[in-house]
Amino acid sequence: MKFGPVHSLCCTLLIFWVIQSGAIDVEVCQNKKSINNLKVTSKYSSGPEHDRNIDVEIEENENFNCYLYPTNLLNCSWTFPLLKDAQLFVYISICDNNSTVHYLSLSSEEHSGSTSIALREYEMLYVIVQFNVSWDHMWIVYSYVYDTEMMEVLPPPVNIAASVVDEGLMVSWDPPRDRSNSNSRCFEYQLDVGNQEKKQIRARQVTIPNVDPACTYRARVRARKISAACLGSELWSDWSNTVTIEPLIRTLNIMVIVSIALGVPMILLTLLLLVRNQRVKQVLHPTIPCPALKYKYFLEEENILNFYRPTPSMKYEEEITVVEDTGKPFTK
Repeated sequence: MKFGPVHSLCCTLLIFWVIQSGAIDVEVCQNKKSINNLKVTSKYSSGPEHDRNIDVEIEENENFNCYLYPTNLLNCSWTFPLLKDAQLFVYISICDNNSTVHYLSLSSEEHSGSTSIALREYEMLYVIVQFNVSWDHMWIVYSYVYDTEMMEVLPPPVNIAASVVDEGLMVSWDPPRDRSNSNSRCFEYQLDVGNQEKKQIRARQVTIPNVDPACTYRARVRARKISAACLGSELWSDWSNTVTIEPLIRTLNIMVIVSIALGVPMILLTLLLLVRNQRVKQVLHPTIPCPALKYKYFLEEENILNFYRPTPSMKYEEEITVVEDTGKPFTK
């Protein structure tokens, strides 16, 4: 039995109406949620002769995903390997426990796209993504449920510390503060130290040996969840704040600097005293014209300890002035 053009048009409109009204449940937040499990929730055909399988190979991490960033920005993107002339309808329901707080319906003509939504804080956040693929009077609905832990992109690690110890650069940090309070074993880290190779580790401390203490190093860390150990986004967090490690000054160099700082003034003072020795001597021992005998004796001894010794007895000599009589009367 063949269908005419009018019948085909009616079937197409009917399929579209079913897709918009019945195939997609706008109250999916009230249904039982199966996390991390791709399901085919509905499948319809327009007749037995069109009952063909239009399933396509879908991988949730490759064909669609949703990420929740530390800024509460939700980003969902999708790419479907659809058949020619197929149509794709995307429905995103944001749930707070069992209540729908946001609903978004999109028609993706290019079979790929993305959307971003700014969220507020919710007690128990779920995001249900439904993809309806219709082609040649047939359609299939894929659905996937995310919770906060699966979508969360981690914030950067905190409390980054770095120092040079025994010619090795030691860097340590604390795990990121995620929304779901995951166990620290769920995280892996990537360390970036300038021109060093980026190391991917699970520990929260690492020592890079044989570093040059005369060089400046800059260390930063980022984190993500280990998919094999815990549920979560595989995206790396942003890099942490960069910690700068300045060149080290060894103890010997400090002693040299201290010695120079103290020694140079002493040497300069000594040179100054030597240069001005004569001047100092003149200041301390000035030449006294016609000194008294007791001072003259003291100076000749050149010993300041003799200053208080008794001076030798002094003999006074009389000076006689001879006046010649000229026979002339003295006049004043």
